[in-house]
Amino acid sequence: MNERPLRSGLAAGLLFLFAQTASAGMFGLGGDEKNPSITLTPAEIALDVPMPVQGEDLSKLLAQTGSGNGLSALKEKAARKFTAELQRRLHTQLQARFTDEHVPLVQQGGNLMLRNFLDINVSKQLNNMQNSGGKQVEKGYVTLSGSFHLRLDNPTGTPLREQSVDIADLHVREKYQIERIAGSVGKDTTDDAISRALQEMVEELLDRTEDQLDADALRDLVSAG
Repeated sequence: MNERPLRSGLAAGLLFLFAQTASAGMFGLGGDEKNPSITLTPAEIALDVPMPVQGEDLSKLLAQTGSGNGLSALKEKAARKFTAELQRRLHTQLQARFTDEHVPLVQQGGNLMLRNFLDINVSKQLNNMQNSGGKQVEKGYVTLSGSFHLRLDNPTGTPLREQSVDIADLHVREKYQIERIAGSVGKDTTDDAISRALQEMVEELLDRTEDQLDADALRDLVSAG
């Protein structure tokens, strides 16, 4: 029996099988190269937050400053703080999403450019007010409303895909509590509630936009464009 043709045929078959599995992305080869690169631009955010002080604390501050300028500065400072926090949370979550999808992120010159626009209003809804022994406890909810808009552009800036979300439809609501003793604030969890609400909103938005940002959808978008 001639074994040489048999061995040659077996070797050729193994080489063909390896080539096929490698091109299909097995053994970690070839898969990531097919995914388009993304340039992730900083989100454009307009954020309105409640006045950091209210009630008797607001009256005291007005009496001390003699005008509303100090209050405006406090509100703007709070808005800047939570805007930076929202910017960071959204960017981090998107980075993790694209890493999981094996979509490369580049500083510039990506096959696609992702732009996000948020116009968010943070509100406090009073639920209960208790007064006992000189101690006042205010309980309520932090809620969010506004809009979110996602846009994927080609390298020249032409929009290829867009999606909008009404923030109120996400039904984000987090509890807050303020304790006052003899008119002075002893405990205020409003900031923590706002942070939790923004985190929940980001997670909900990523769920809503999942089909737009997965690797298959991005490849199809680049091919069609």
